[in-house]
Amino acid sequence: MFLFARGSVALGQDAIFSQFFSAPLYLNPAFAGASECSRLVFNYRNQPWPDFGTFSTFNFSYDQGVDALGGGLGLLVTSDHQGGIIMRNHISAIYSLHLQVSRDWYLNFGAQAGYLRKDLNWNQLTFANQFDPGTGEILPGSEPPPDQTWRHAADFATGILLYNERFYGGASIHHLTRPEESFFDSHPLPLKITAHLGFHLPIGQHGSAAFRQERFFISPNIIYQNQGPHHRINYGLYTGVSQFVAGLWLRQDFNLPETLIFMFGVNPGKYRVAYSYDHSLSGYSGVFHGAHEISVLLNLRCSTKNLRYRILNCPSF
Repeated sequence: MFLFARGSVALGQDAIFSQFFSAPLYLNPAFAGASECSRLVFNYRNQPWPDFGTFSTFNFSYDQGVDALGGGLGLLVTSDHQGGIIMRNHISAIYSLHLQVSRDWYLNFGAQAGYLRKDLNWNQLTFANQFDPGTGEILPGSEPPPDQTWRHAADFATGILLYNERFYGGASIHHLTRPEESFFDSHPLPLKITAHLGFHLPIGQHGSAAFRQERFFISPNIIYQNQGPHHRINYGLYTGVSQFVAGLWLRQDFNLPETLIFMFGVNPGKYRVAYSYDHSLSGYSGVFHGAHEISVLLNLRCSTKNLRYRILNCPSF
């Protein structure tokens, strides 16, 4: 989401996905190729806001492991539509270097380079001085548009991921060059810093995860994100039985809980589909009607030759 203002400081932040691990490259570029399969992922998020229209975000990614490169490659495309007024599009390429640091531990380093463009639909804006004080009718606009109603810039990110059969954790930094996307004055996009930590705990099973068909698991997670003045902590738990997965998350700032997230998905193997709903705890749930999110993951080609791409048990929801 990006807040637009004139005559005051406007600080932007990236769109948020509640199904964090259903958008792995969006969360951390070090996830590129960290699977036994080539993956196509589609994400869609919709959140209605009164008086501002609907905020919708579309995300597409593809990644695969490439043994010849010692890691994985990825492509990430994101389009964020904010009430029909602002549209931000981003496309990037990702390379992740995969290292085996011990018998059980693996370390990935991700690098991301992309192109960011933001467009402003000036004709959709209405200003206070356009209202006729007598009739309340909207008069023709009197505010001059900016010199340019679009901005573009190169954009870079990096990330690191450490994992074994039961643990996964990492960190990423986006917008390393602080791209300028403000239409007035100079307000560079703040760095987005993410740290995540999780565990994969199978229940009542024995043996290596690479050689068994899993039936039941629980997976506690915590994710911290900071972008400018915005701080978010997300606590969550996934649980799965056979082909079904459910999740419950709590999102909050440093003061009060603000969102409760419910998720349900199915995972037959070749594909994964999940739906989540964000319920506001700030007293606005009846106004904003929550946020809806859908994700679809397709496994295109899987290999068991290199267990490096099989051992990461990070949930895909």
